[in-house]
Amino acid sequence: MNPEMKKILFYSPDFNLCYSLQAFLQDKYHVTTSTDFSVLKSLAQNNNFDLLIIDSEPTPKVEELCNEIKNSSSHIKIVLTYVYSKNMNDAERRIRNSVSAIFYKPFDLSDISRTLKEIVTKSHHQTI
Repeated sequence: MNPEMKKILFYSPDFNLCYSLQAFLQDKYHVTTSTDFSVLKSLAQNNNFDLLIIDSEPTPKVEELCNEIKNSSSHIKIVLTYVYSKNMNDAERRIRNSVSAIFYKPFDLSDISRTLKEIVTKSHHQTI
């Protein structure tokens, strides 16, 4: 493992999306994927990841996880991906302080690649 490469943890309930994103990012990052939401907190806190990507709507459960990770592992940047819906506006507003970026599906992989590079090198908030 190249110690210079950043480590990304990617969660999605969709195995195919996990596989695709891992294949797309593997040349630039060490990517670990999971389809099990319940293991994310433990993985994030015990494996020195630089970035956590969560493929899920901003539910109270996701918001709680993001807040816990941010408070216990503040170096980890968090990115959320989901299909935009107006009924998620309030939930997204609440979670925005805990995430570095939000990507609305369908997203462009080149945009993700560019933004991930920016996020792991500096801290900022944005929506794509």
